[in-house]
Amino acid sequence: MKIAAFVGSPRSDGITDAVVREVVRGAEDNGADSVLFHIGLLHISGCHACMKCRDTGRCVLSDDMQPLFQQLREADCIVLGSPIYFYYMTAQMKAFTDRLFSLIGKGFKSRLGTKDTVVVITQGADDPQLFSSQIESMVTAWSMAGLEVRETVVVPGYESAREAIADRELMSLAYEAGQSLTGDV
Repeated sequence: MKIAAFVGSPRSDGITDAVVREVVRGAEDNGADSVLFHIGLLHISGCHACMKCRDTGRCVLSDDMQPLFQQLREADCIVLGSPIYFYYMTAQMKAFTDRLFSLIGKGFKSRLGTKDTVVVITQGADDPQLFSSQIESMVTAWSMAGLEVRETVVVPGYESAREAIADRELMSLAYEAGQSLTGDV
């Protein structure tokens, strides 16, 4: 089994990265192979709405998203992580998400099939429900591309990765989410 993880934070060593890595560790401990990408360190253009992908199923833009498409196709399961910046996913994760449009075929049917997905959402606000409608919107968009969110780990109120890592309950939840991708909890 192969897990592909995508961290949408512009900080590669932040809270989102730490929690996504724990999800991935849970999957790896069940025998999964994994790859992890930091979207914030890549050059991913926004969708140009050229609609060429509607017929071909392939995005024509030549940037760092092209190898990610291949990883999405090859992976059995997906992990997505994004902090909430100004009430929604980061700009980096939004560009990635918009480019998933090329994976949606006629009748809004996913060209990927269905990929079980775990989502990690980090936020500075202490109230874990504060962005629930925004998270629901993200989950709906991802599921159109075939990324069926089976579990969402919301991480509220931390200011550093060290704080998140020290929260044994949080890290246990993230680890178990990774194990659930491979069938064991």
